[in-house]
Amino acid sequence: MRTITKVLIGLLIAACLVQAASASSSYTVSGNPTVSPSSGDLTPGEKVTVSMKITPKETADKYENDMLEFYSDLDNIKWTYYVSVDGKDMSGGKPTVSSSRNLRLSVWLLEYKGDEALIVDFEGTVPKVTSTQEKIVTRYRQVDADYKARENTEYAIKRTIVNPQDVQTNIGTAKTRLNTLKAGIDEKIALGVDTSAAQTKYDEAKAAINRAEATSDYAAALKELTAAQDAMAAAETALSQAWAQKAITDTQNTIGQIDGIITYFEVERKMGTDQRVINLKTQRDLAAQSLSAANEKMNAKDYNSARIKATEAYQKANSTLTMGTQVRQEVGEGFSFNFGNLPLYIGAGVLIVLIVAGVLHFRGRRKWDELG
Repeated sequence: MRTITKVLIGLLIAACLVQAASASSSYTVSGNPTVSPSSGDLTPGEKVTVSMKITPKETADKYENDMLEFYSDLDNIKWTYYVSVDGKDMSGGKPTVSSSRNLRLSVWLLEYKGDEALIVDFEGTVPKVTSTQEKIVTRYRQVDADYKARENTEYAIKRTIVNPQDVQTNIGTAKTRLNTLKAGIDEKIALGVDTSAAQTKYDEAKAAINRAEATSDYAAALKELTAAQDAMAAAETALSQAWAQKAITDTQNTIGQIDGIITYFEVERKMGTDQRVINLKTQRDLAAQSLSAANEKMNAKDYNSARIKATEAYQKANSTLTMGTQVRQEVGEGFSFNFGNLPLYIGAGVLIVLIVAGVLHFRGRRKWDELG
C-alpha cells in the first residue's frame, strides 16, 4: 500500500519553529532539520540553507488528492529533493530541482516499500527589505484539493531580516538618548544625588553603542543596540531612584532638625504649652505624613511619585524649620516666660502686684502707728 509522506520542509530551528501536533500529520520529520546559519537575525544578500529528512506514517489512500506544499519568502530559491529507500537514493544521483516559490508534491510521491524517506534540501538568498521585519524562511504543510492546509500540519521557520538603514537610524536614536542620560546624570551630580549606579549602566550603554558603530555585521549591531537600550533604561531607573532617595533623605534630615528645636523648647525651656511650639509640632507632623507617603511610593518602586511626595514633604519641613529657628531667635537663650499661656502670666502678674501693694500698705500702716 502506498504511504503518504507529508513532506514539509522543516527548517526547524529550536526557538523559531512553530511546532504542530502530530494527530493530523501524515509525515514525520526525522530529527531537527539542519539550518545554516543556525540562529540569529539575517541580513540582505545572506545565503540560507536547510536540509531535512521526512518519513511517511499513513497510507496515501486517506489523502489521495492531497499535496505536500513548500513555500519561502527568500530570493533565488532552490529546492532539491529525492526519495530514499533503505538509505538508497532512488533518483540515481539525479535529484529533482525546482525554483518555484510554491512547490507542491503529490502525496503519492512516496510509493515504495521499505524504509522510505523524502530528502529535501533548500537554499535561498535573504531579500532586501525597506524596514527590519520578520520573513518566512521556509514553510511546509499538507493541503487538500482546494489547497487548504490540513489541521495541525503546518511548520514554519521565521527569521528577522535586518534593514541596514534601520541600524544607522537606531544608532542615532541611541546616541541621542545616551546624551540626554549624560545630561541628567550631570544635573543630578550638581544636586548632590548619588549617581554611581546610573553611571555604571551609562558606561555599559556607551560601550555597546560604540561596538554597534564599529561592526559591519548588521545583525550583531542590532544586538548591541538592544543591549545599549536595556542598559540606558536601567540607568534611567537608577537615576530616578537615587533622586527620589536624595529628596527623602533631605526631608528626614530637616525633620530631625525640627525635632531638635522642639525638644529644646519642651525640655530645656519648658515651653511645651506655648502656642508657637504647638504650631511647630503640628506642621512637623504634616511634613512627616507626606514623607511617609513618599516612602510608600519608594517601596512600590514608583520613584517619580516618591520624589514628588518627598519634595512636598521637604517644602513643608523646611518652612517649619524656618519658623522654629525664628521662634528660637525670639526667645533667645536666657530666661523665658511661656507666652503660650498668657492668661496665666497676666494672673501671676496681678497677684505679684497685689502682694507688693499689700506689703507696702502694711509697712505704711506700721509706720503711721509708730508715729501716732
